Amino acid sequence: MHSRSMQPEAAAFDGLAAGYDAGFTDSSLGRVLRARVWQRFEARFAGRSSLLELGCGTGEDAIHLARLGHRILATDASEQMIRVARAKAYRAGVADRIRFVCAPMERVASGIGDEVFDGVFSNFGAVNCVEDISALASGLATRLVAGAPLIFVAMGRHVPWEWAWFLARGKPAQSFRRMRRNGVEWRGLRVRYPTPGSLAAALSPGFAVTQRSGLGFVLPPSYASGWLDSAPRTLAVMAALERATAGFTARLADHFVIEAVRR
Repeated sequence: MHSRSMQPEAAAFDGLAAGYDAGFTDSSLGRVLRARVWQRFEARFAGRSSLLELGCGTGEDAIHLARLGHRILATDASEQMIRVARAKAYRAGVADRIRFVCAPMERVASGIGDEVFDGVFSNFGAVNCVEDISALASGLATRLVAGAPLIFVAMGRHVPWEWAWFLARGKPAQSFRRMRRNGVEWRGLRVRYPTPGSLAAALSPGFAVTQRSGLGFVLPPSYASGWLDSAPRTLAVMAALERATAGFTARLADHFVIEAVRR
């Protein structure tokens, strides 16, 4: 385990661990978005035994997949996130199917010995904290069987919802922050915003991208979604429109889902 001074991700996310589920996971929007991602996980990982998760956060995805019978190595740079996730896994009765490791994702491939996995995933923007996606992909390719699925859910670069939200509040710098060449400083961490095309290019040559879909083109970003908690009918309509448009909105969504296979 590396010291926190070597892990800006730990410092950035430790302070968010206790309130993350209340602020996002258990929100109306959070439940809808995660259910959409879980549909893709279930479709792509069916029949796959051992999975690697990068940036597990509070463990919600690992717990869901463990309940479906998968075995998960769930990794995160934040000790506090791991602590919350481990406690949740015990309460859910799946602790025997999930192994938690505290490590930044750039070092995971070199820190798990000779273990090889049947698939890898990372949800809700964890990969945006990685400086060199190409290096990450190269390392992951050595830890996956041929044909193994990869699913990354990344925060996108061009987000009309964000432009409109902050422009309406007189904050143009916030509106277009994701388009800055070198990313954005956040809680001592640099966050980068790839396009689906640039992320796909970074994953090659080890992975062949099979699908790209939007997640948050019709539905708003989490910071603009509080009103949906008291508007279930509106949320249902927006969620239906989100599903209908996902196939061609990857470049304009708050997040996008990129699916690939190990060559």
